[in-house]
Amino acid sequence: MKPINQLIFLIVLFLASCNPNGDKWINGQWVGVGYQLDSVESDTWSIDLEIDMENELFNIEYPSLECSGRWELIEYSDERAIFDELILDNTSICIERGIVILTKVDENHISFSYYTLDEEEVLAYSTLKRK
Repeated sequence: MKPINQLIFLIVLFLASCNPNGDKWINGQWVGVGYQLDSVESDTWSIDLEIDMENELFNIEYPSLECSGRWELIEYSDERAIFDELILDNTSICIERGIVILTKVDENHISFSYYTLDEEEVLAYSTLKRK
């Protein structure tokens, strides 16, 4: 094989190994502590999030509140993802529907902003760490 053909082959091989959708930043297990803004007390709770973009798996758990549910992807980019949250377990404690925006901080951290469907201001927030 000629050197130029080898170089082209290596470049094509490298490009094929890259993820053109930029999904990797969001995939994985994420954990953190959520902070409630509309509460008189300092309400906090644990967050466990599992995201698998390839299989469209978006599972959310708030273990300390004993709430869990799923997310539906609304919008996605290389730096931000917007989800519709549907809580399925323990809706007497957790709000059943909301909007969550995840923003990439770095490879091991994402910011979490929660909005209710009828509010324009953040109701809760967190910084999640890759598990």
